[in-house]
Amino acid sequence: MSSSKTKSKILKGHPSARFEYRVWGEYRTARKLIRKLADSEIREELEDCYLLVDDETFNAKIRDNTLKVKQLIAEDKGFERWVSDKYRSADSTPSPFDVVYEALDLDRLRKEKRFKLTDALKGLDADSGVRVVFVTKQRRRYFIGDLKAEVTDVKIAETGEVVRTLSIEGDDLQELVKLRKKLGLKGEPNTSMARFIDPEVETESA
Repeated sequence: MSSSKTKSKILKGHPSARFEYRVWGEYRTARKLIRKLADSEIREELEDCYLLVDDETFNAKIRDNTLKVKQLIAEDKGFERWVSDKYRSADSTPSPFDVVYEALDLDRLRKEKRFKLTDALKGLDADSGVRVVFVTKQRRRYFIGDLKAEVTDVKIAETGEVVRTLSIEGDDLQELVKLRKKLGLKGEPNTSMARFIDPEVETESA
């Protein structure tokens, strides 16, 4: 990671930058408290295709035939700060996902309903360095003032395994630190979605 001064320059002017803290496991007490604190709740089912690479500062996925790339730009008080953007052309997509975008022909994929992502992935070069993981998410998203929390059951298509994750996120680091403490999560490992589901990375859940 770069120096704090450099990170601050990167952050300036990027509206999507936010802090995130994600844990894996049941955390029943924390889940119960989140429901109690929440102003509102949204439930949704999501189908995602993660494009995993060795560089853990990237977290990329395809949802609804659109590529979204998150990049880790800072860490503070145990939280990770990410910026994210959706990309609709290979020219605008950051490396190494520009090559993947072109190889998958996502421009065509977004426009042709009959053209399936699974078919496109068959043409992805085995030497691309990208590991593909399909997941189905049953997500409950909670709004706690200006902060967000989520409890999500993630089913990994290849293995059928279902894992549970809980996260809190937002722009106000101090308020997030207070919420983490209230939920009893201080000291728990903060592990991103991409890192946890990567078959080549050993991780543990509570």
